[in-house]
Amino acid sequence: MNRRHVTRALLLLLLGGLGLLSAKAAAELYTYLDADGTRVYTDQRPTGGVSYRRVGIPATSDSANRSGGQLFVYQLPSGERLVTNQRQREEALTLIATYGRPTASVNCRLSADQVMPVGSGPFDDIIVREARSRNLDPLLIKSVIWVESCFDRYAVSRVGAHGLMQLMPATAAELGVTDRFDPAQNIRGGVTYLAWMLERFDQNLDLALAAYNAGPGAVERHRGVPPFAETRNYVKRIHAHYQLHAAASGRDGTRAAAN
Repeated sequence: MNRRHVTRALLLLLLGGLGLLSAKAAAELYTYLDADGTRVYTDQRPTGGVSYRRVGIPATSDSANRSGGQLFVYQLPSGERLVTNQRQREEALTLIATYGRPTASVNCRLSADQVMPVGSGPFDDIIVREARSRNLDPLLIKSVIWVESCFDRYAVSRVGAHGLMQLMPATAAELGVTDRFDPAQNIRGGVTYLAWMLERFDQNLDLALAAYNAGPGAVERHRGVPPFAETRNYVKRIHAHYQLHAAASGRDGTRAAAN
């Protein structure tokens, strides 16, 4: 990130340790696109002929239900704070708050045929380790990740599921996942949750996958795979990937347990 992105003109000083916006600050918030196309939010009126508009950002956690986008609040080593609608990758920046509802986002550049044979790239060691720790077939986990996120570690769904295995906030908290975009934490959490669903539904893979997608309560209420088109298609797609690549490797693609 260019250093000019963290000058005072681009910084929004937020009130309180959690960075909550006051009504006054929200009313005086401006936004514009910088030269790199990054949307910037600031409490100072932009000058120099910059095209900007005034915006208001809800200050409470309820904003997730009202906002059409998402803002990320980062703290710099100096203590200043940067507000942007683009997730930053610099280690020097610490994410301290988010506002708004995340938009659907997934970056799927490879086909399943390209991803699976090469071992899912940099995540392969994590997948194998976590799958075997739960006595699950790593290829099953890769199939789930492919359908969930196309192996995009920064994938975000319209309902707020994050990361490779698309963990929801409550599920992540239950699993002890503190950073859903961290591949190791996300995969560990997703594998653990899938293993829980297999245990809950007597190792029935269809029911476990349906529970992963629609929730165990829905599976129990319907006494089987729920009659939701999304869930049924989800189970079908994972089976298709799992069986195809298991067959190519000489495995039985109908069993979840590792061989």
